[in-house]
Amino acid sequence: MTQRGKAYNIAIIGILGALIILQAYIPMVGYVQIFPAWPAISTIHLTVIIGGIVLGYGGGASLGLLWGLTSLIRAYTSATDPVTLLLFRNPIIAIVPRVMVGLVAAFIFHQLFKKKQTPLAQTVKMVFAGVVGALTNTLLVIGFTWLMFASKAAQIVPGADATNLGWLLMTALAINAVAEALLGGIVTPILGHALLRFRRK
Repeated sequence: MTQRGKAYNIAIIGILGALIILQAYIPMVGYVQIFPAWPAISTIHLTVIIGGIVLGYGGGASLGLLWGLTSLIRAYTSATDPVTLLLFRNPIIAIVPRVMVGLVAAFIFHQLFKKKQTPLAQTVKMVFAGVVGALTNTLLVIGFTWLMFASKAAQIVPGADATNLGWLLMTALAINAVAEALLGGIVTPILGHALLRFRRK
C-alpha cells in the first residue's frame, strides 16, 4: 500500500470512528426509537458496513468493535429500553455481532466475484453487503441471546420459554431487521461509491 493509501485509510477510519461515537450518543441519530420500551432501530451498522467495504477486514472489524463497545457502555449508562438494558450488558452479545458486521461486509465486497469490478458489479456487491451485514447483526444478537438466556427466557419476552425464545425474538425484532436491512441496501452503495471514488482521485 502506498503512503497516500495509508494516509487515506487512517483518515477514513478516524472519521468513521468519530461518526460512530456521535451516532451512539446523539439521540435519534444512531438509534431511532420508534416505539417506547422497544429496541431502537440502528443506523450505526451503515457506518461499520461502509468501513468494511472501503477499508477491508481490519477497518470493518475495528469499527465494529468500537460500535460494540459503545453498545456495552450505553447499556450500563443510558439504556432506553428493557431489552437493551438486559442483553447488551453482556459483552459477547454487545460486541461479537457488531464486529462480524464489518467482517461480513468486507468479505462480500472484496471476495465475492473478485473478477467483476464494473460499477454495476460493485453496486450489486454493496447492496448485498449492506443487507447481509445488517441481518448479520440481528441474527447473531438473537442467536447469542437464545444461547445465553434460554433458561431465563421469560425475563426477555413474557411468556417465552427455552424452546420458543429464538422465534419470539425474531418476530419481535422483525420490524427492526427489515428497516435496518433496507437502509443497508439503499445507503451503502451511495456512500460506498462516493468514498471509493474519492480514494481513486
